[in-house]
Amino acid sequence: MDLNMIRLDPDVARVTRWATAEGLGRDDDYAWHAILRAGLGEHAPRPFRVLERQGRPAQLLGYASADRDELVTHAQTFADPAVLEALRLDTLAVKKLPDIKPGLRLGFEMRVRPIVRQTKDDKTCERDAFLVALERRRVETGIEAVTLDRQTVYRSWVAEQLTKGGAKVLSVVHQALRRRKAERRKSDRVFARIDGPDVVVKGAIIVEDAKAFTAMMARGVGRHRAFGFGMILLVPARGD
Repeated sequence: MDLNMIRLDPDVARVTRWATAEGLGRDDDYAWHAILRAGLGEHAPRPFRVLERQGRPAQLLGYASADRDELVTHAQTFADPAVLEALRLDTLAVKKLPDIKPGLRLGFEMRVRPIVRQTKDDKTCERDAFLVALERRRVETGIEAVTLDRQTVYRSWVAEQLTKGGAKVLSVVHQALRRRKAERRKSDRVFARIDGPDVVVKGAIIVEDAKAFTAMMARGVGRHRAFGFGMILLVPARGD
């Protein structure tokens, strides 16, 4: 599977102004999703992640099957000039990821949304993995006032996803957690909320099934991958 990593150095202020003009509300995650679709169409990276660090310009990283020529051609042919200026298409950088081999030890960092999909009475909903685990513990123990560590639940959820994706998990370390609720509006239309846990983790793995792991990288981990969640950023593994 050919997989390319792309980087853009967007103008965050211009992205915000574009989203406001489009009536997209104050949901930053949806704004990034929308402007990538407006600029790159079906070639838009998914998963992707926006890195905004104090004192440094924003970076948008993502995985896509399209190469640089395909991305640029689509954007220059179809995108609104304001979108191209906001994304700063001139900063686009693309590299092809090398083949992943079994036995490779890697470090990783991810921003994920630990959510469990449940079906009840023919209705499917998405629930915070922590709340699901808490409910399960109450049923198992018969004790209403049970306690669980939220970070431990989220780390276990991450480890489970990585294991399903062909990796042996060596460690998962919690870095950050926040919960947000956002409502997206356009004119008189109200869009569905993007809410729930927002977790950043890092850790180390060993690749066991290279094909499955590469497919997981291309697909992303968990839900809301089109909104800035689920991208596996690879980093050198520590020697310990």
